[in-house]
Amino acid sequence: MKNKNNALPLTITLGSILLFFCVVLTILWNYVLISNYSKIKQYSNSASEGYIHWSILGLGSFFFVIIIVGVVLSIVFLARQIILNQLQKNFIDSVTHELKTPLTSIKLYIETLKKHDLSKEQKDSFLNIMLKDVERLDNLMNHILDATQLENITKNYNFKDIELEEIINDSVDVIKARYNLKSENFNIKVKQNNLKSDPTALQLVLINLIDNAVKYSDDKILINLETKKDDNGKIIISVQDQGIGIPLNEKNKVFGRFYRISNKHVISQKGSGLGLFIVRENIKNMKGKIEIFSEGKDRGSTFTITLPE
Repeated sequence: MKNKNNALPLTITLGSILLFFCVVLTILWNYVLISNYSKIKQYSNSASEGYIHWSILGLGSFFFVIIIVGVVLSIVFLARQIILNQLQKNFIDSVTHELKTPLTSIKLYIETLKKHDLSKEQKDSFLNIMLKDVERLDNLMNHILDATQLENITKNYNFKDIELEEIINDSVDVIKARYNLKSENFNIKVKQNNLKSDPTALQLVLINLIDNAVKYSDDKILINLETKKDDNGKIIISVQDQGIGIPLNEKNKVFGRFYRISNKHVISQKGSGLGLFIVRENIKNMKGKIEIFSEGKDRGSTFTITLPE
């Protein structure tokens, strides 16, 4: 969710004003001291007295610079804390909604099953819905645990020879089941199949990217997945959607913890804001990199992973 918060711009504005006054005061203060010293020097021939004046001026200027640096650092640290608090609040709001909705649904269906004599078809339907709600909760918990592990614990990766096509197909199958999609919603082109990587981590990355592509595709869901090798022998995996796109000024922010782009469609979507953070950290730990290409709003997005062979 995206909540408006005026604390950050207010902090930056006040800090900028304070810095401006500090700089102006420093300049005026030095001007007055130098001007007065020049006048006094005309009536005095004492070298030691001149040395003392310049020492006081230099020392005072040095301490004033330290004060200015301290103000700048205080503003930076305060701004970071405000941003973190806002992101954490967004995360808590989002997770609370993600937890409450399936729990309420499960409770309702259990009460219905207890109070009413239902047909086998109805019971099966209710059980399937409850199972999906449980899977949704499990997916949320896994996201939180994965993010915590990546941030606080050195994760051990098991690199081995894998077939990309198999990993991609398994990842697509997970998303198909999650959103009741068909093969027509996916276009898979595997030009490079062999890769040495951690299959579990890579599948987690692909599932998160494909899940994002589906969630933010509006009504038209067509996800293009392609693998190839570049001129330097590195493996390129791309996940492209036809969805809402990403604003140019938010491309570098979407990989942050709890961050969700400023779009009404995104606000209405389910999620914890941790998926792309998990993707980035796993790719980085696998010695690769990930990039985003988007021409802007409603122009779709392409996430490109580059991994060593």
